[in-house]
Amino acid sequence: MPNQKHINKKHLAHLEVVRRQDRIIRISAIVIIVLVVGIVGYGILSNSVLLPYRTVASVNGDTISVGEFQTQVKISRIQSINRYMQYIQYAQMFGVQDPVNDANFGPVLQKETQLLNSTDAMGQQVIDLLVNDRLIRQEAKKRNISVSTEELEKAVQESFSYFPNGTPTPGVTPTTVILPTLNPTQVALVTITPTPSQVPTETLAPTATTDPKVTSVPTATTGPTATEAPTATAMPTATAVSLDGYKTLLKTRVDGLVKDTGMDEAGYRRFIETSLLRDKLMADITKDIKPIQEQVWARHILVATVEEANAVEARIKKGEDFAKIAAEVSTDTSNKSKGGDLGWFAKGAMVAPFEASAFSLNVGQISDPIKSDFGYHVIQVLGHEERPLTDQVFQQLKQTTFTDFITKLRTDSVVEIFDLWKTIVPITPALPTGTGQ
Repeated sequence: MPNQKHINKKHLAHLEVVRRQDRIIRISAIVIIVLVVGIVGYGILSNSVLLPYRTVASVNGDTISVGEFQTQVKISRIQSINRYMQYIQYAQMFGVQDPVNDANFGPVLQKETQLLNSTDAMGQQVIDLLVNDRLIRQEAKKRNISVSTEELEKAVQESFSYFPNGTPTPGVTPTTVILPTLNPTQVALVTITPTPSQVPTETLAPTATTDPKVTSVPTATTGPTATEAPTATAMPTATAVSLDGYKTLLKTRVDGLVKDTGMDEAGYRRFIETSLLRDKLMADITKDIKPIQEQVWARHILVATVEEANAVEARIKKGEDFAKIAAEVSTDTSNKSKGGDLGWFAKGAMVAPFEASAFSLNVGQISDPIKSDFGYHVIQVLGHEERPLTDQVFQQLKQTTFTDFITKLRTDSVVEIFDLWKTIVPITPALPTGTGQ
């Protein structure tokens, strides 16, 4: 007969093994459940709580968060919609029945629609804007450029037309006018005397080019831009908005930004501060630029082939009048009736081959045939000098200089952009239905 005590020990040992296995299974199940719950919870937490703090770009170690990016996209969408609706209103004022397909209004409306419908285009535009804003802030700090509390508050007030000390009246910037004084060489060359004109003379000849393009630095679009300080001050007049009115307008604006974009008052003020820093940095970068520029006064004859150009050059060298030949054979209809006269122009106004030749010639000198996308040119320079710029052209020159500076600054900086932004571009707000999109 088996030993009962021995059987009980084996049974107990078996039960212990079973209990241990059961415990392991239960612990493993709990661990798996905890892991699953943790992963799901982290995913939910990441998408709702942690996502806004993740990084979409870095500029010299200064990060741009998802929250900032998404807020700016929403504001950019609002501004795009506002531009769209503004042009719709313009079209209605002119009685246009189909603004989207109208030759005048359609291109702008279609451009805004494409921007709103393309998350890639909108997202890239905002990324570039935020990167440039970081660069501007960093460069301003290096140069000890800052915005005081008083300057910021004044700019915020003026953005709502609140002027505690009265509304200033800006002055008018005078435009320099140059009368046509010709030296003996020019008198001998020119058969048609130019009339007085503003400087520089705008040329609409087909040889003009849009290169180099004047591209503004992308600016932050988180709200209305700060009102520029006037250049001249008259006697103060009663302010258009009271202090209480200003506070109400500011609260209404901030409440709307918080609701529609998530931007609070601190973010709104930071936008205006960045705008002021940009203006100050631009003033510092361009402080040595003078309102004068090297310009050339030239005329040309445009023909289709090099053989025709050679024939034109030969006729001129034989003593035939340049203006008469231009009127006879030039294909540039914008100036052939003026003897091919292009007026005064600065660098960047003409296509590269034409410009290079014109600026290298002496007064009175005739060029060899110059090939461009428009055909073959025979050029004669009538004047070459430093000339004053109109205020509009001067401001454009400063903007171009600043744009080039920021472009180089970005090239020289450590800029990292992460593909995360491509998956989180907001698609709201959207154009209202029934707007003709």
